[in-house]
Amino acid sequence: MGKVGKWTVAVALCGAACAKGVADPGGGNTGVVTPPDAGPVDAGPADAGPTDAGPTDAGPTDAGPADAGPTAGTITFGTPGPWPVANVEYGYADGILESPVVGVSTDEPVTTADGGVTQNLWVATNSALYLLRPGAKKFTRFDGHDGLHLPGFPAASCDDAQGTHKPCPNGDAAQPGISEIVGGGPNEVFVGYYGYHDWSRLDDGTWTDPWMHSGKLDRVRLGSDGKLQVVRMDMVSNNSPEFWHNKSVWKMVYDHGIKDVGNVVSHPHELYVGTDHGVDKITPDLWKEPDKGTWFLLPQNQQLWMSDHLHPQACFHHVCDGEKYTQMLGDFRGLAVDANGDLWVGGRWATGKIRYVADNRIWWQTPRPDKIEAMKPAFGDGSCPAFCPPQEGDPVNISAITVTKDGKVWFSSGTLYNDPADVPYGIASYDGHQFTHYDPVRDLGMSEIHIRDMIALPDGRLVVAGLSGGLVFWDPATGKHTTVRAGQGIPDDGVMRIQLDMMVDPPALQVATRGGAAVLRVLP
Repeated sequence: MGKVGKWTVAVALCGAACAKGVADPGGGNTGVVTPPDAGPVDAGPADAGPTDAGPTDAGPTDAGPADAGPTAGTITFGTPGPWPVANVEYGYADGILESPVVGVSTDEPVTTADGGVTQNLWVATNSALYLLRPGAKKFTRFDGHDGLHLPGFPAASCDDAQGTHKPCPNGDAAQPGISEIVGGGPNEVFVGYYGYHDWSRLDDGTWTDPWMHSGKLDRVRLGSDGKLQVVRMDMVSNNSPEFWHNKSVWKMVYDHGIKDVGNVVSHPHELYVGTDHGVDKITPDLWKEPDKGTWFLLPQNQQLWMSDHLHPQACFHHVCDGEKYTQMLGDFRGLAVDANGDLWVGGRWATGKIRYVADNRIWWQTPRPDKIEAMKPAFGDGSCPAFCPPQEGDPVNISAITVTKDGKVWFSSGTLYNDPADVPYGIASYDGHQFTHYDPVRDLGMSEIHIRDMIALPDGRLVVAGLSGGLVFWDPATGKHTTVRAGQGIPDDGVMRIQLDMMVDPPALQVATRGGAAVLRVLP
């Protein structure tokens, strides 16, 4: 089958025979991958691949020097930053040549030698990354010719169980290209891509899948010469090169080391990646090339900076057990860090909280060396994952997660596919004991029930984006809600993604829409 563009859904269905194979590090086991919403579960054969081809652990971890990238001064939070303290829209006239805009983000602000503050504004469409520097009149456009691994621009090399490949086979994005961006450290942004799946193959996401290197993400840094320095981060299971499930990037969250909304305990410069199968933790400051002549998955190599992968799970119409194990997981679009520095995650079928641990050689394991599950609590297997579908293992489609200042965790639901079982369930909050549910139309005054994105503000309000109704600012305590539509500060009612820059004061609400980008500093 040729490499054609396709939005992806990861449905991992696994029979009892999988327990005899190499364990999927996220708590499940590898198995047959079927087309999305394909009907009855087919347990399929157990893993057919050979055992792990890599050598055993070669010795103690060698962290190597941190790669901190170029900085022009001291990272500084809490200033107004270099951008207008006003609401600004950006579009074609500003140099953004395509639509829709799929992401708007900023990197960390830096105080320069003369006392000023600089910070970059990054915007992405499916086919390009854009940069606006303070004082610039227009965005600078970057694409595959500048080092990005867009469709048709595979990585120069990659490692797997068969050795090093040059160039990397199918080591580029699938159509439509860029899926998500998030700003990192100074002069740094992370670019996530769509990956390719052939759902007719029983080995999708394993070491015999010819598209196992498809999609993934780039760490992009801006050099002093204005050119991009791009490192491709190829996600693969820590315990075996057999599993390359995580291809498409749905959501990324970067911890800047400040007290974000609900984030009191902070772990600076950790990157969390929600994908089509599970969730990864990446510590980009520790990235390094594998030691020459050594196995790339040794603890001092790829495992130093990457932990792949974890996921809460549900099973198809029954509680998961070793004899009847039809695992449903994938499409992790909801990620949020809470007050303890732990990560809440939500996907199409399940949700839960991943306990933080710094060591990437341990983060992916469940249970952890302390004998406690990595994900606790977990909802979906024997419990309702924020919303209660008709039967256990039916989709709930978590589209966003955020945490308000009172510690409540908020979940939204919005569908991606056309399966009759894919229905939106609205919004839910979790106070540590129980879920409370809200109807977007009745309680928020929205014109639609599908939620695409949601984020908490410092004052306790939520900003909620539907598919075509603009933004709604909602106070759960009072019920008051205000709608912002195209022409009122945003260029289009079709909102694709929202982020909140808490590094500057006042915070900056960054809005990606079908018709352009916006940054809101004056909120209703």
